[in-house]
Amino acid sequence: DQNNYSLSVKESINKNFVGDLGISQTSNRTAGSDTLASTRTEAGLTGSTSLLGVAPYVRTALGQKFTSSTNFTYYSVEPGVSVPVGPLTAKVGYRFRNAVDTSNNDTTRTWRAGLSYDVTAKDTIGVRYDKMRGDTNQNIIAVNYTRGF
Repeated sequence: DQNNYSLSVKESINKNFVGDLGISQTSNRTAGSDTLASTRTEAGLTGSTSLLGVAPYVRTALGQKFTSSTNFTYYSVEPGVSVPVGPLTAKVGYRFRNAVDTSNNDTTRTWRAGLSYDVTAKDTIGVRYDKMRGDTNQNIIAVNYTRGF
């Protein structure tokens, strides 16, 4: 089992583009204790639009992964769509991630689906399921909170 904690900040560039910076840490749970497995820092750019009541998007990112034995640069591309469903927002996407130097074994393909709910005009809670396959195979359940400023 693993635990992952992440923090990101986003800023609108204009009506169709949002930039983001983030950091995440993943720890492995073994025999009742946690050991740090990796840290990732990442910068991304998301382009989106509104089309027939849905919001298709594409996010591209460049990041750095740090482990106890190595660190390397990686990139990712994630097309997807966000759809309002009553008081909820559903989001479905597909992320391809790979190391720039492919000898680093960080190629993954991730299908993801999530639901979020606006608790207030500035607070959103959500859940997401990721099915990651490739050099790492994981099924991930994520719980998230977003605060707008």
